[in-house]
Amino acid sequence: MAADELKRKAAKQYVSPITLADAFAVLGRKEETIRYLEKSCQEREPHVVFLQSDPIFDFLHSDPRYRAIVNKMGLPPAYGPSNLTPPRP
Repeated sequence: MAADELKRKAAKQYVSPITLADAFAVLGRKEETIRYLEKSCQEREPHVVFLQSDPIFDFLHSDPRYRAIVNKMGLPPAYGPSNLTPPRP
């Protein structure tokens, strides 16, 4: 189902914000994706814990709002050069 169609459906019945975030992320629509990720976090949706391992959100890793969501959830960051090199012994 297309993102805009899901958004219309959400006006009439419950649609999980993470579902909407996924749909907008696939389209590369950053603002809508961030908005629904924030809402998912507020609603404490269980699937948000997989945020860092889902490649459809990779385009958001440099966005400070995305990083704030990750920090708020207490998730380890999966972005930046520190994750590209192995830890030192």
